[in-house]
Amino acid sequence: MSNSAPRLPAWPAGWAAAACVAVVLLVTADRYGLHGDELYFRMLPLDWWYEDQPPLTVWLSRLARAVSGEAWVQRLPAVVAAAAGALVAARFPRLLGYGRRVQNVAAWAHATTVYPLIVGHVFLTSSLDLLAWQLVVLLVVAATLGRRNALVWAGVVAGLACWNKLLVLPLVGALAVSLLLVRRDLVLSRQAAGGVAALAVIGGPQVLAQAWHGWPMSQVSGDLIAVNGDVNRVLVLPLLVAFVGPPLFGVCVRGLRWRPGGEARVGLLMPAAVVLVVWNLVAPAQPYYAIGLFLCALGLGWGPAADLAGRGWRQAPAVIAANAAVACVLALPLLPVPSRAFDVAATINPVARDQVGWPGYVRQVDEARGGPRVAVVTDAYALAGAVDHYGGGIPVASGHNALWRLGPPTTDDVLLVGQRAVALTGRFANCRDAGRLTQTESDPFGVAGSPMARCRGPIGGWTAVWPAFRHLGA
Repeated sequence: MSNSAPRLPAWPAGWAAAACVAVVLLVTADRYGLHGDELYFRMLPLDWWYEDQPPLTVWLSRLARAVSGEAWVQRLPAVVAAAAGALVAARFPRLLGYGRRVQNVAAWAHATTVYPLIVGHVFLTSSLDLLAWQLVVLLVVAATLGRRNALVWAGVVAGLACWNKLLVLPLVGALAVSLLLVRRDLVLSRQAAGGVAALAVIGGPQVLAQAWHGWPMSQVSGDLIAVNGDVNRVLVLPLLVAFVGPPLFGVCVRGLRWRPGGEARVGLLMPAAVVLVVWNLVAPAQPYYAIGLFLCALGLGWGPAADLAGRGWRQAPAVIAANAAVACVLALPLLPVPSRAFDVAATINPVARDQVGWPGYVRQVDEARGGPRVAVVTDAYALAGAVDHYGGGIPVASGHNALWRLGPPTTDDVLLVGQRAVALTGRFANCRDAGRLTQTESDPFGVAGSPMARCRGPIGGWTAVWPAFRHLGA
């Protein structure tokens, strides 16, 4: 009988990076205010589908609101997803047979780049979506290395991800193109058929809900493209480099070139990357849609980078630390507000801008109401969410996206806020100008300058007027 003490199981590679990023995100969670999307999610009722998105992020936001109104509670799911993302990043080099040092480097590089920090700090639909993309790509890579059943699990994960964001479907399509070119035998396998079946069964209800209601998400996307498409199209490629990290992009390219078994003519992820970038350029609703795949390539690329054992690999910790320092300043609420430095950072990262200044705008709205019985009707979901959260009980309604279904206010005396809302003053018996919102410390969602009008008596009642307030889009 051995007298030696039993060995404790080793901590998973990447645990230190995961723990560190979780602590940093929690410590900084309350420094600015809530993001406009977070304010919107907290306002929505529980439902199984919404016009502009699937429900998972809303469900978790409502749960957080029921627990506490604190920002750090609202953002706990994003923190957990960011920490889990670091652990998943470490699994890429592990699948390829590399040791703990390479795995840990991959975890730290992922955890401290700009995009994972942004979606780890603020709880957006992208927070869970990034983790889902990582898992789907990881499972496809595992399938190419002999674990064919991983394709079934990839379908399960993609199906679950459809309950958060349907953008996982373009990823699945892009990966299918890659497999057709690199491992056609996997595409024709029963495991692939099982994965497709799992995706259809689990994720199908959200796709069918959109189809049944006339694809309202396509209207939202179309409006985003009409408003910001030209700018977003220009930003697609620069943001790929910025969000991966300029000094780390060479490693990402090595990951895109990685070939299972070294037999294929092209890298496994390269065709998928081309498909996603082209799709993002054609339909630039947002400029960052392809970034999840490139971050997976970054995790995959550390193994080939270590094989070279050159200067770049030897200096990897210092390079990652330098990239992390810049990323933290851009992605996290570290800069004083207002300040010139904040203005510059917010230009690069609008998510920072969209967290600041909401209480000041709500105070202006409250003053413009002119009385406690006047309800607010705004054409912007973010401002509606801000009034709901910071307004201390101010009645508020909006026709923007999923808020329209909540119906009009219960009073006929209202303050209209926003260009689209004020354009409907002719549908009221009496209206007068109530000024404009003036900029506070920031201009979240471009609400500064929004016109306001005090109106009374919707002509024909709200039943006749409320449909005109409906708007799907940006």
